[in-house]
Amino acid sequence: MVDYGDVDVLKEIELPKPSAGRGEVLVRVKAVALNHLDIWTRRGMVGHTHEFPHILGSDIAGVVEETGEGVDDLKPGDEVVLAPAKSCGICEMCALGEDNLCPHYSILGEHVDGGYVEFIAIERKYVFKKPSNLSFVEAAAVPLASLTAYNALIRKGNLQPTERVLIMSAGGGVGSFAVQIARNVGGAKVITTVGSDWKVEKALDLGADRVINWRKEDILEVIRREFGRVDMVLDHTGSMHLDKFIKGTRWGGRIVMYGATSGYDARVDLRHIFYRQVSLIGSTMGRRGDLFKIWRLVEMGRIRPVVDSVFPFTEEGVREAHRKLESGQVFGKVVISME
Repeated sequence: MVDYGDVDVLKEIELPKPSAGRGEVLVRVKAVALNHLDIWTRRGMVGHTHEFPHILGSDIAGVVEETGEGVDDLKPGDEVVLAPAKSCGICEMCALGEDNLCPHYSILGEHVDGGYVEFIAIERKYVFKKPSNLSFVEAAAVPLASLTAYNALIRKGNLQPTERVLIMSAGGGVGSFAVQIARNVGGAKVITTVGSDWKVEKALDLGADRVINWRKEDILEVIRREFGRVDMVLDHTGSMHLDKFIKGTRWGGRIVMYGATSGYDARVDLRHIFYRQVSLIGSTMGRRGDLFKIWRLVEMGRIRPVVDSVFPFTEEGVREAHRKLESGQVFGKVVISME
């Protein structure tokens, strides 16, 4: 992108081809998946400024083009997927494996240049072998969303097999993985939401036990009528539904929040927080090491990427991909293909 704004700031430009430095891998990009983060960054809504041109794209799959000095376990032609963020590697949090708590944590496409390119050079530690049962498009649809869902549900939320969890937006990238992780990894009973009737069957196919069209049904009323209260809520919406979540969560339950798409200025009744001992927990992305678990889960068929649509890597193709994601008429991931 050459500025902040609408999709017309997404322009094709010529850049010099990078090379792999010491300890780095040069990857020829085959596919890059979109996240809402791409849209917020393009609009200038992420809370920090960029130098232009800035390259979007956090989720990258491709082929090794060349390796730098010191990299001997990968070779040209290897099919790979990149971790969606970097950390300093030397602070206390990085040493503990909590790299997503590093003060210098940088998400590709937001803080540093990302994957809307033909070639990207990156340190070897951020490069993973692509599961053989996934195409490049499918592989690109996995990292950021699955890592966010896994961290929020398993690491931060400590989801248990006997619990009932409400997951907002099964049709979103994170939501589509969260439903699968909660059911197939956490063993929980899954209640989820969608905003259109055509998404209901798709959410059920992912493993949801109950799907609520929040535009037609009141989330809190459904929970109270059918479940009493839930043990845990996974939410990205923020202010719009937070008061309902607090009232619909059991005594000692928790609400894990990984975004605030409807607004961050929430108003809540604090009495429900302290008296019923409800925990509000923040979560962003996840440990890079957990990607090893995620790739094994993908290979085992326990979770799978859901791809909504694929667009070509052209100026208009990238713009159309952004328009598609912004429309909300999406179930799963929107992906740009370089093939």
